[in-house]
Amino acid sequence: MDRVLILATLAFALVFFLVRASARLTKVRLYEIIIAIYTFSCCFTRLYVPVLKAATETEGSFGASLAVWPFYGLSLVLIWIIAREKQWRIRRPNIWLFFVFTGYAIYTLANPYDVSRLQTVVAVFYLLSFAIFMYLFANSFTVKNLVDGIFMGLAATVVLHFLLAIMYPVLDMEMAIKLFDSDAANRSDDRAGAVGTMGHPNVLGTYVSYYFCFFVGCFITAYKRRTSAVLAAMAFIVIILSASRSALASAVLAMLAIVVFYVYRRYKLLSFQSILKGIVPLGIIIALLLTGPLSFLFSDTDNLDEMTTSRLMHYYCGYEIFQDHPLVGVGLNDHLNYLVENGSAMMFEQIFDAADIYQPEEFMFSNPIHNIWIILITELGLIGFIPILCFVFWYIGTFKRRTRMSQNRYYNILNISGLGVIFCLLVQGNSDWAPLTPQVLNLSLMFIGLSLNRHFAAEVHPEFESVEASKRHLIEQQEQEEQQEVNTAQLA
Repeated sequence: MDRVLILATLAFALVFFLVRASARLTKVRLYEIIIAIYTFSCCFTRLYVPVLKAATETEGSFGASLAVWPFYGLSLVLIWIIAREKQWRIRRPNIWLFFVFTGYAIYTLANPYDVSRLQTVVAVFYLLSFAIFMYLFANSFTVKNLVDGIFMGLAATVVLHFLLAIMYPVLDMEMAIKLFDSDAANRSDDRAGAVGTMGHPNVLGTYVSYYFCFFVGCFITAYKRRTSAVLAAMAFIVIILSASRSALASAVLAMLAIVVFYVYRRYKLLSFQSILKGIVPLGIIIALLLTGPLSFLFSDTDNLDEMTTSRLMHYYCGYEIFQDHPLVGVGLNDHLNYLVENGSAMMFEQIFDAADIYQPEEFMFSNPIHNIWIILITELGLIGFIPILCFVFWYIGTFKRRTRMSQNRYYNILNISGLGVIFCLLVQGNSDWAPLTPQVLNLSLMFIGLSLNRHFAAEVHPEFESVEASKRHLIEQQEQEEQQEVNTAQLA
């Protein structure tokens, strides 16, 4: 029944978009509707078809089943667009990226310590197929088409999530929990949270924090500013109603990073202006919110203690796995199976009884470790983990340069969204495994991948009449920023 409702909701959204654009339905507008429907479909956790399930009792963060995802069908549409409209004129794929994906796939599939290779195949197959999809996606549309379509799709998403969050927990209509996921689970304590279409409050909070960054990016670049402000506010309310503390913290930090790295990008990161105009005001607002209207999320000390205990024990499990295989790990998507196979070696009682903290082992063996960085280092080892960590810092370090290289507002929105996702991962990823689920990766990898597309950064913004005018504007702005930095240095 949940999948029927999902398909009916998608059909309604498609009809709505078509009727809304009926008088001006051009080819470009049709492309935007295709992008919008795909983006909207990403928020449904049950919109996939399992094909082959691994014969294990536990599931890693990527799941245990080879599955058909919605973007497989869209890939066929994109191939048709490339063949029909572009006459197969597409950009050559990045050869280094190809080697990176291939190298990681061979590296983790050949891991001799992998106890359930099919679960590793599930993760590798998903990541490789999504990479191919993103290559087709980026070659089929302009950056303006993408942002317009993503905005439409995420606007529909936030409206649906907001309505479901009002139904539960605000109106206490528990039937709303399982509307789009019959296996959805809510917290059993007093901190009831909205699950929306995602099946769990933490997953919903993680997903919403990503598109909250997108709408913040739209607002500060003056793209549909009024609508963006309303949608960003609705997204923030949904995060609060999800009662996910880590998602709330990650969204707030991501917004702070966007202000410092983009709004005040002409200043140095720790300059007087950045601190006084950006960090301090937002810090005061955040402190007032957390000690005032949002203090209820942190007032349940018993719940906080229990969550902390569970995570500490999980982190200990990760430490034990890392000690066993520090260099190559135990295979992508397979740390939980390894933990079950070697659970007898975990000295839970000896380690935690002295500290008076303990959780049932069933919890340890049925949930992935609540930390994506520990998951990655246990599954990929130092050889696979260090390049990922370097990429995160490289992405943050090159953000300003990518922004200065482009005067395309649409690209900057994607760049801002990617930065927001990275900071969400740094916060949310330290206390949950939701960021590694395919449903959430559909959105986060899309923003990060598109923001690294150099061709999008080089596209001319529609407000400029020619490439030459765009270049002149870029040079003028760089000169202005350099002069402002000189003036700032002189004042300091």
